[in-house]
This record gives sequence, structure tokens and C-alpha cells, in this order.
Amino acid sequence: MYKYLLSAIIISIFTACSGPKPTNPPAWYTSMPKDFQFFYSVGSGKTITHAKNNAIVQLRKQIQDTLNSTFSDNKTKLKIPSDININEILSENERFVNTMSLMDLKIEKTEEFNGEQLILLKLPRTSIFTKLNILASKNMKKSKAESALVKESDPWIKQFSILSNCMQDYPKLASLVEAKKVVLNSHNNLAEINYLNELSEKYLNLKNELSIYVISDINSRAYVQAVKDALSSKGIELSEKPKSDKSLKLYITSTTENIQDYGFNRSKSLVKYSTYDLNKKKILFKQHTFSAKSRKSYSDAKIQTVVHQGSKIKKLGIFDFLGVR
Repeated sequence: MYKYLLSAIIISIFTACSGPKPTNPPAWYTSMPKDFQFFYSVGSGKTITHAKNNAIVQLRKQIQDTLNSTFSDNKTKLKIPSDININEILSENERFVNTMSLMDLKIEKTEEFNGEQLILLKLPRTSIFTKLNILASKNMKKSKAESALVKESDPWIKQFSILSNCMQDYPKLASLVEAKKVVLNSHNNLAEINYLNELSEKYLNLKNELSIYVISDINSRAYVQAVKDALSSKGIELSEKPKSDKSLKLYITSTTENIQDYGFNRSKSLVKYSTYDLNKKKILFKQHTFSAKSRKSYSDAKIQTVVHQGSKIKKLGIFDFLGVR
């Protein structure tokens, strides 16, 4: 009796092992579910852990590709300024997706197929949106507070400096605003879109009208180029001919003192930067002292003071350097 029972068990085991195996992966793997409540992603691997990790990679890529297409395919209502490189926004998209919290990620289904583990993950859209909304609101509040500092009575260059500073955060804000719509399609981001469009319009209008003519006296020619380069890097046109009533003239003057300093040739220059509007009214003024020494000559020492000027421009920013308050 025992022998018959043992034989039956062995036969049943072999029968089960030799049974037909599935020839196709499960439907949920080849055609992921889609709805407005969850993001879904599938993955495969030798173990469940490997499969899950691969599914997470695909989940992040899926969201990033959808967000990128919003900008690459002109689906956004944002009027992106011409001087904003779209790659800056795409980089912000990547940063958001790679730091996105997956705390509420769940395993929906698993199955073995052809010696590999298959997995289906789901992530609630609302969990991403809640954290994203906090981040976006914080950055939007900061931008609005900065843009509110623009006063019509302020010099044009001061207004531009504020708007220019606001526009540094534009790629990040654009990414966050559109990400909220991608994550939760029912979200209405029109107010945020309108704010960013108004901000960029003000910035571009002023940028297109503003120009600066930079000149100097004979003694100060060496200090001109670094200032020109810094202004150009901010998108300000350098032009001898005024573009509009918002055009300005920057006059650089200096006095230089050369003295012997323990065997060194020391050159010390007091450099003044005066900015005038078209009515010849001085609207900005700032002065800086640059000092350097050289064993070769006073001329070589003065060249070193120009290097010091460049360092100070980089440290303060060109607007603060010229006296914008």
C-alpha cells in the first residue's frame, strides 16, 4: 500500500512539472493598465528585487518622457522666451523625476515567466502631486515676491536687474508648473502659466529696449572690457546708438597712484563708474579701489588691478558692482 502511494505521488509531481508552460507573458505586462489615479510600470529580472528596480527605472523614464514632450512638442501654454535654452528646462525635468518620492509605491502583481520574475508597480498620482505642489508653491511665492520689487519709478537698469534675477529661476518654475499638470491632469495651472508669461513678457520687452554705451577716459581703458562682457552676459545690448528712451551711457574714469613698496612697483587705482540716462541724469554711481604690485613694472601691476576688477564683478554681480540698489 505504501509503495503504491509513493508511486502515485512521484507520478503526480512529474506530471505537474511536465505540464504546459505559458507561451505569452501576462496581459498586464504587455499592456499596462492606464487610469487617472495611478502611474503604472512593469519590469523583469532574475529576482523580484531586480524586477522592481528595473520597473522603477522605467517609471521615472515614463514620467520624464511625458514631461519633456510637453515642452519639446509645444504642448505647453507657456510662452517660453527666446533666450531660454529648452535644455535648461529639460534638465530641471530630469532633476525633479530623479528626486521624486516613491514612498507610496506598491507592488500590484508578480508572475514568473520563462525563468524571470515579472512585476507590475503602481504609484498614486496624488502622492506625487502633494509633494510637488508644496515645492512649486514655495518657488512660485519666492518668484512673485522678487518680481513685486519692480517699481516703475526705478531706473530701467534696476528694473531689468530684478527681472533678470527672477528669470534665472524660470526653467525650474516652468518644469514644476507643467509637472503638476502631467501628474494630475485635473489640476488647473492657468494662474501659474499666466504669471510666468507676464513675467517673461516684461523681461523681454525691457531687454529689447535697453542698451548701454560704455566709454572711458584714457587712463581707464583697461577697465572697460570686463564690464562690457559682464553686461553682455546678462543679455544687455552694447550700443553707441540709443535703441530707445531706455538706453544708457556708462562712463568709467579713474585716478592711478604708483608707489614703491619694499622693492615692488605698486599700482593703486580708484575707479569710478557713472551711469547716465538719455537726459544726462546720473542714475547710478559706484567706485572701487583696485591695488596690485609687480617686480616688473607699474604697467604690469596695473594689469593685475584689472584682474582684481574681474574678480569683484564676479563676486558682486555686475548690477551691484555698478551701484544698482
